[in-house]
Amino acid sequence: MDYSKIVYVLEFDDDSAAESANAKLAEGWQLISVGTKTIEILENGQVYYNTAYVVGATEKQRDRYLKEVEDTLKNLY
Repeated sequence: MDYSKIVYVLEFDDDSAAESANAKLAEGWQLISVGTKTIEILENGQVYYNTAYVVGATEKQRDRYLKEVEDTLKNLY
């Protein structure tokens, strides 16, 4: 897998991480890593894990993503 054009990465690790990562992969982003991530250590000592997905974007994909984020923030305020 060629990672030489990746200039931006996102990590998804919440309860909807798989859906978020799959949405980016459908847009052509590349999967970089999948693994577990410690989210919380509970009072009884048990560890709460989620699966974390790291995806990478080219410069064009990053610019499109950042524009979408900017537009979303403008619509909120």
